[in-house]
Amino acid sequence: MYRSAAPEWMTSKGWDDARASGVATIFDLRNEMERGRCQDHPVLRSHDMAGVTVVHAPTEDPDDEQFLAECGPWLDHPRSWTPNLRLFPDKITGVLAAIADASRPLLIHCAGGRDRTGMIGSMLLALADATPKSIVANYEAGFWGAALHRGHGYTFNPESTGFGASPTQPWTQGDLDTALADRQGLLLEWVEAFDVPTYLLDSGVSEKQLGRLQQLLLG
Repeated sequence: MYRSAAPEWMTSKGWDDARASGVATIFDLRNEMERGRCQDHPVLRSHDMAGVTVVHAPTEDPDDEQFLAECGPWLDHPRSWTPNLRLFPDKITGVLAAIADASRPLLIHCAGGRDRTGMIGSMLLALADATPKSIVANYEAGFWGAALHRGHGYTFNPESTGFGASPTQPWTQGDLDTALADRQGLLLEWVEAFDVPTYLLDSGVSEKQLGRLQQLLLG
């Protein structure tokens, strides 16, 4: 399983590499209004995405008032994961059940490959019996990667509850260190406390699908 930012930024060379690696399915965790190509995206050849199935599988309802109240200030923070999972178990289990049945290899992405991808990726790693520290390290790697993506450069404002978008001003080392320090402890607590298998079973994933996920993840 691979993770990435929005694949609209991939060039034809990127798609060549993806096909060479065998990627057959892409799970797009973004909401509908975030999807689609624009004039700034690389121009692709007609066959670049041939043979790749794209599954639109959003993890949230951006118009839900309760979601906006509880998660809105924390959309780029693991603090939003618990209410997100509580509010939309059908969406989350839909993603995991579809991953269990999808052709391999596959790619999971949101906009930056950091937050929604980080949440689903952390759940998958938990199912694979990864250690809590390694799950946190994987999230950190995604956070660093997202900081290099166009449109995901942010300036940290310690007096606000979140981060203000500033695509022309990239993260500094200090910004990243401060942002990750704010997330590490809370994320570790979440990983150690959240029972992923029980959540999935209680939310509608079958034991067969759960077993298939764990078998695939553990080899």
